[in-house]
Amino acid sequence: MVQIIYFTSLIVFFAINLRILGALHFENKFEKFKIWEIKAAYFLVSLALAHMLAEIMVRFSTLFEGLFI
Repeated sequence: MVQIIYFTSLIVFFAINLRILGALHFENKFEKFKIWEIKAAYFLVSLALAHMLAEIMVRFSTLFEGLFI
């Protein structure tokens, strides 16, 4: 059950973080025409944030694991 919660949370939070990072326009901090580096940075930062948020969801779900059984 923990793996399902982690993987689903990871996918959902990755998509949300990618959209948020795209809306923040961090490409101004990079050199012009470095599109590959910008996309790689968006991907890695979004994946790291999604991992942290998915771990929080797993820990949060284990708090209530014994209450509903």
